[in-house]
Amino acid sequence: MLKIKLALISVIMGFFVMTTAFTNANIQDNSQLLDRKTSKLIRAKNDRYFQTSEQPRIVVRTQKGIEHLTPKHLNKSHRTVFIVVGSQKKKRNVQIYSSKDLHSAFSADVRGNILRSQSEKLRSNNQKEFNVGLRFVFKACATTIDQEYQYALDQYDLTNDERAQITHPHRMALPIALALVLVISGLALFLKKHSHVENK
Repeated sequence: MLKIKLALISVIMGFFVMTTAFTNANIQDNSQLLDRKTSKLIRAKNDRYFQTSEQPRIVVRTQKGIEHLTPKHLNKSHRTVFIVVGSQKKKRNVQIYSSKDLHSAFSADVRGNILRSQSEKLRSNNQKEFNVGLRFVFKACATTIDQEYQYALDQYDLTNDERAQITHPHRMALPIALALVLVISGLALFLKKHSHVENK
């Protein structure tokens, strides 16, 4: 009876160590940039992924230095997305990498649109604002993974309005561009009339 109890305790402890190691491996905050809310989001979503058959992962890593951000084991990884933050003095460089099996879901356009939608916040030296942007990027990656594997979207994914910020990253630039066209057209018309009067 004692042997059975000891064996059971060993199995439970082993399972706890394994799941804890899995969760902690998804956060590597070497530059101490992540706040509690961001860390909680990363753990919670990855814990959900751990319960699926595919077991995808989103690893968030911060490092000192804004170059050489590519993860060392990227080519050997499976069903993994890396969000890597490089920091040097007041400069920040945030990049998204994916394992080969997720390349189609995380094309250069998708990654670029996600990062551009939060570029202002990601460059901010205000830790709170930076973390808001980083959480958005994380949720965007999670939403992309969930759509790829046809998982039900949950509270850790982007809302419809937030998804629109990524699918239409230049939506705010369009009215400005139209206004510019109108101004240039008006100016051209004015100059044309003015030169016509002078020629008379």
